[in-house]
Amino acid sequence: MTSTLDDWLRPRQGDGAGGVSDRLSLLRPTSGLVPTGPQTRFRERVAYGLRTALNAQAPGDLVAVSRMDVLLERERRARPDVSLVDDLAASDDRRTCYLAEEVRLVIEITGPDSAVPDDDLRPGRYAGAGIPHYWRVESTDWRPFVCCFELDSAGGYRVTGVHHTRLAVGAPFPVEIDLERLPR
Repeated sequence: MTSTLDDWLRPRQGDGAGGVSDRLSLLRPTSGLVPTGPQTRFRERVAYGLRTALNAQAPGDLVAVSRMDVLLERERRARPDVSLVDDLAASDDRRTCYLAEEVRLVIEITGPDSAVPDDDLRPGRYAGAGIPHYWRVESTDWRPFVCCFELDSAGGYRVTGVHHTRLAVGAPFPVEIDLERLPR
């Protein structure tokens, strides 16, 4: 005997590449599961590329990590696509999240499902938690460009640059990344 749930969990024709995970993302948080949307290859590729490039150039006291929660307030977490954290915090493999004060940079890669939270909600929450640097990655015809922000004295973010083919910044550490040749 099969249940409706058994049938629901099987990928159906025409449901796209996500199948089960795409439908699971529609569940409400009250179901006990954390909802997440489907991820594009662009998002995965850029997150991997930025993480790899950052780790290749980061000083020894910093490590880039992917998809790890950051505790912004007592009951509020965020899961940036990439975070740059203190090496001491990153060396603990039992961690499920990082404290905001352990994070130097958060990177959000926008997509059709995340443009509003990435543009409106998350920067304010990251700034409120005191995270010094925020990068928002957008795309033109699936080619990434990066909008860089730095925490200002008023407690918000100010734009420090928009980088289309080559990202070159001095903070949180001096780094140069060829956005057209990110590691894949």
